[in-house]
Amino acid sequence: MNHQEIMQSIHEIGLLPAVVLEEEKHAAPLAKALCSGSLPLAEVMLRTPAALDCLKAMHQACPDMLLGAGTVLSKEQVLAARDAGASFIVTPGLNPEIVTFCQKENLPVIPGISSASELDQARRLGLKVVKFFPAEPLGGLRTIHSLAAVWQDMYFLPSGGIDGNNMMSYLQDERIFAVGGTWMVKKDLIAKGQFDEIASMAHDAILKMLQIHIAHIGINSDSAHGKQIASQFASLLDGNVRDAKISYFGSELVEVMITPNARGTYGHIAIGVTSVPRAVAFFKRKGYDFDESSVVKDEKGRIKLIYFKDSIAGFAIHLVQEA
Repeated sequence: MNHQEIMQSIHEIGLLPAVVLEEEKHAAPLAKALCSGSLPLAEVMLRTPAALDCLKAMHQACPDMLLGAGTVLSKEQVLAARDAGASFIVTPGLNPEIVTFCQKENLPVIPGISSASELDQARRLGLKVVKFFPAEPLGGLRTIHSLAAVWQDMYFLPSGGIDGNNMMSYLQDERIFAVGGTWMVKKDLIAKGQFDEIASMAHDAILKMLQIHIAHIGINSDSAHGKQIASQFASLLDGNVRDAKISYFGSELVEVMITPNARGTYGHIAIGVTSVPRAVAFFKRKGYDFDESSVVKDEKGRIKLIYFKDSIAGFAIHLVQEA
């Protein structure tokens, strides 16, 4: 992958597990656990003597996994991490020498910042994404919003004090690039070899991020009967009829399509998610394909709806963005 593809993949996955490994024997099982949990991304922090060997072992075990090196403090570590399989670099602070070296080597770098001055310097170095650390002790989203109001083209990867309980408050903000944390890869689970538990926690975190659910069901009809059918469902579900021009909603749970050639033999099923791009990436990892011609975007150019390529039991299926 090139620089842009790496950064886009991190953003679309959304969760960046920060990993500290003491022993190389745990590296391959951890990589396989994260990938089986649909989280093929990790930042291996260079905090232990075995870190580089672990990074290499993870890359060899899961070559398609996107791996980064964290806690990088020198140019020598940058090169060693790349040789071990790292596709991007994360630094604890803003070191211009390391940033410019990574840029020269065409290696994506996400430096840590904790102040307005550092954010300004990162932008002057040509960066668009920074790690905000430690996020919660520094005021979390409130501080990020204050910084983003001034530097409106910068995006943030918060880390520090973030877990499954508060990650959604960050991920729902459009200025958040992704979130980092250690809660999915706890050291005690690694030490005990409980990789099935890690895989389960990773998968649960992805599902919690996406909040996949049935938003509504569509029924194909015609213009002569559509409103009547919608009224029947509105009465049943104690809702109202809404005219959507190409359809009628009978409450917000049932959409009655009245246009010719509506998708699906019988209708469609709308799957609501918190982020369509991240959900698309998730389902593609599971092997599903999408009809790119069906994309609908909002006024800011963000995807808000897309259909899967295949139907199920005569129903077309689409993802839809929900707040």
